Amino acid sequence: MDIAIAKRRIVPDWPGALALLFTHQRNLGDRIPLTVSHAGRPIDLYCPRGHERGTVVFVHGMSSRGREDPRVRSLAWALAATGRRVVVPEIPSIRRLTIRVDQPREVQAVLETIAADPALVPAGRFALMAVSFSGVFALRAVCSKALGGRVNAACLIGGYFDIDTVISFLINSNRSDPYGRLLIARSYFTDIEPRGEAFHHHLDRCIECSTANQPGWSLRELLDPAEPQQQQLYQLLSEPAERQAFCRQVMAAFDDDWADYRAPQEFGERRTPVFLLHGRGDRVIPAGESRRLARQLAEQGVPCHLCVTRLLEHGDSAISLYRLQELYRLLAGFAWFLGSCREPQTPRPAAAA
Repeated sequence: MDIAIAKRRIVPDWPGALALLFTHQRNLGDRIPLTVSHAGRPIDLYCPRGHERGTVVFVHGMSSRGREDPRVRSLAWALAATGRRVVVPEIPSIRRLTIRVDQPREVQAVLETIAADPALVPAGRFALMAVSFSGVFALRAVCSKALGGRVNAACLIGGYFDIDTVISFLINSNRSDPYGRLLIARSYFTDIEPRGEAFHHHLDRCIECSTANQPGWSLRELLDPAEPQQQQLYQLLSEPAERQAFCRQVMAAFDDDWADYRAPQEFGERRTPVFLLHGRGDRVIPAGESRRLARQLAEQGVPCHLCVTRLLEHGDSAISLYRLQELYRLLAGFAWFLGSCREPQTPRPAAAA
C-alpha cells in the first residue's frame, strides 16, 4: 500500500533512491564509520564522498548492538551514498533494550545537543530517521519547540501510532514475536514494579535466546516448572489470563510513568514531511500502526508517504531485490523521502527593469 499526501511540492530524488538501494544491497554492515565523542557520548559519522547534500540523524532501535548493529550501519552507509552526512548517536538505555521513564527526555536532549553543533549539523537543519519504538522520539522532536523548525523531514521504519494496540498485540497475540513481549516484561519489572535478581536472570536468559533467534526454542524448554520463580515467569508470559492481567498493568504504566511513549496526536502547524516504511508481516509492531499514523497525518494536512512492503520485516534491513514487483514502490518511497530532505526553494526576487 502506498499513500502520498503533500501540499508542499516535493520533487522525488530518483538518483538518490537508486544509489541508496544499490548500496544497501552491498551489505556494508561490517564497514566501520568514523566515531567521535560528543558531550561524552560516542557518535558514528558516515560521510559522503564529494559534496554533502544535508544531514540525517539516525536514532537506532532496541538492539543489543545499538549504533553498531550491522543493519544500522548498512542503512547509514546507503544514506551516505546519496550525498547525506549521517549522524548516529549511541543511546545506552535503548541499547540495553529497556523502556524507562526518563528515556524520551534523554533522546530529546541528545537530539537538541547534536542539532546545536555545527560540526555535526553544518546547515543547522537535518532529517530524522528512527526505527521501531524509537519512531516516537522522532515524532516528538518534530512537534517540539526546540527542534520542530529545524527538522526538514522524518522517516519512521516500523513505527507505531497507538501504544495500547501495540502492547495488546505483543502480550496477548500468539502471532506476535515473543521478543517484544519479553522486552516489555523486563522494562516493566525493572522500571515500574521491580522484581528480584533470580526473576531477572531467567527473563534475561529468555531474551538472549530470542535475540539469537535459535531455531526451535520455547519458553517451556527454558523455564523449569519445578522452580517457583521460573514457573511464575512462564505463566506470566504464556497463560492467557495471566497475559491479559499483565497487559492491563502495562497499559496503566503508559497512562502514568511511561506517558511520553504515546505518539503525539496533534501536530499543530507543523508540516514536516514524514515517510512511513513498514514490513507487511511485522510481528513486533503490526503494519496497521503505520497505516493509522498515515491517516492521522493526512487528516491534519501533514505531507506523508506510506509504503507497506513485503521486502522487509521488523527492524530488518535485508531488502530482497528478487521481489521486483515491490521494488518500484520502495524506490518511490525513498525517492520521496530524499526529495523531502531538500530545503524548500525560496522564490528569487524579480529582476529590476
